[in-house]
Amino acid sequence: MPRAQLVYRPDEFPGPIDKDQQQQLDALFEHMKSFAGKPEIPGTAGAFAIVARDPKLALMLLQVSDYMTKECAWTTQRKDLRQLMIQTLNWFFKCDFNFQSHLATAERDGISAELQAAIPYWEVTTLFDEEQSLVIEFTLAACKGEVSDTLFARAVERFGEGGALEFTNAVAWWSFWAIVAGAVRPEHDFGHSTASRAAA
Repeated sequence: MPRAQLVYRPDEFPGPIDKDQQQQLDALFEHMKSFAGKPEIPGTAGAFAIVARDPKLALMLLQVSDYMTKECAWTTQRKDLRQLMIQTLNWFFKCDFNFQSHLATAERDGISAELQAAIPYWEVTTLFDEEQSLVIEFTLAACKGEVSDTLFARAVERFGEGGALEFTNAVAWWSFWAIVAGAVRPEHDFGHSTASRAAA
C-alpha cells in the first residue's frame, strides 16, 4: 500500500479544495490528456501521482519534464545513456517502482535486461563499454555527492563541458523522482499480475 493517498484522477484529490487549486488541478489533468489520452495519470507514473497532491508543483514539474525528455541534448540524443543513468540511480536509491517502470523503455532504447541486471556489478563485469562505465560511475558519484575533479574532467572530455553539466542536471532530475517514489511507495503491477491471471 502507498504511504499516502495518490491522485491519479481529479476525483481522487483529497478535499477541501479552493478555487486556485481547482483551476490548477483542471489544468494539470487537461495536460494529462495529451500524455495519457485521457484526464488521468497512468499507474506506471505513480511518482507523478504523488506530486499531483500539489497541482501547482505538478504543473511546474511538467514543464521541466518536457524539457528533460524532449529538448535537453544529453538526455535526448543518446536515449540509451539516459536510460542507463536512470536505472543506475534507481538502483542506487533502491527505488524498485521506478526501476520496474523503466525496464521495458530502457530495453527498447538499447539497454538490455542483462545490462540492467548487471548495474550493481559494473566494476567487475565486462558487459559495459568504456562510455557506459563512465555513465554509471558518474551517476553513482553524483548521487553520493562524491564527483572528483578527475571524474568530472573525464565527463567533460567525453561529453563536452555543456554535456557534463546536462548529464549532472539529468542525474539530479531523475534522482528527485526516485527519492519521491522511494519514500511514498506507489504500487503498480506493470503487467505482471495480468500475465499471471492469463496463465491461470
